Amino acid sequence: MVNDFDLLLLFEEMLLSEKLSSGNTLRAYKSDIKSFIKFININYKVSISKVETKHISDWLVSLSDNNINRNSYLRKLSSIKEFYKFLHIEGIIDLDPSKSIEAPKKINNIPRVLSIKQIEEIIENIKEEPSPNNVRLLALVEIMYSTGLRVEELVSMPMNAINFNNRSIFVVGKGGRERIVPFGENAFSAITSYLEVRSLFLSKGKSSKYLFPSSGTKGYLTSRRFAQLLKNLVAKTSVSHLNISPHILRHTFATHMLSGGADLRVLQEILGHADISTVQIYTHIVDDRKKIALSSHPMENN
Repeated sequence: MVNDFDLLLLFEEMLLSEKLSSGNTLRAYKSDIKSFIKFININYKVSISKVETKHISDWLVSLSDNNINRNSYLRKLSSIKEFYKFLHIEGIIDLDPSKSIEAPKKINNIPRVLSIKQIEEIIENIKEEPSPNNVRLLALVEIMYSTGLRVEELVSMPMNAINFNNRSIFVVGKGGRERIVPFGENAFSAITSYLEVRSLFLSKGKSSKYLFPSSGTKGYLTSRRFAQLLKNLVAKTSVSHLNISPHILRHTFATHMLSGGADLRVLQEILGHADISTVQIYTHIVDDRKKIALSSHPMENN
């Protein structure tokens, strides 16, 4: 029976004969895969030929927990992907468990996130004028910030998706993937207030299955209209220069959750991401904010 390290040896031989890898590259691959084998053996007690995508995702989470730098993280992920690609090509495994895992996006591609103070200012500005439009906007913002839903998931939400008893929302996301997302007290209060004026947004004599109905062709408030309403409101605040969009509220939710100690795997499920690496980018934002906070330490300014 071929053991894990025999498979690693076969991979090394391929690198030497076919890819003409340098000594440094070979050592890096070997080190990365050995540490991966150790992680799998200790935590799951399965052969690396039996590894599933979720096992690799858990390993990636452990790397993030150990605060390795981005380049090391990307190299280790690349090593594992090359290794499993080789095993698949050679017919040693039927499916490549690493194929669906993508490298996280570059930091500079991530939209800005708002501070808690900035979010509070936006919400307080909405509350200042309790018109039906603002009551609806408050519900949209509070739900978004409480759940991290995608914008389209929010605006197209049917009424029956909300469970008021356990304060959760049933969401059908990308690829038809279903998830249950909880929401907090502020969102609950905002939704309750909005339901009192919801009928004002219905065409006369008509009903709608959507929480945020509209007379438009889609039958619900469009994401573009939500963005415009938010933009108009933000223009009256001190953060008007930030070009805030509804999507930034989702990023802000994720970042604040991680800052508060939320588990990365749980956050992945709440956000509806199939790939853990998509969520891991938020750890870099949190780390950057910690560094900025550290710079305020009196001993750092001597």
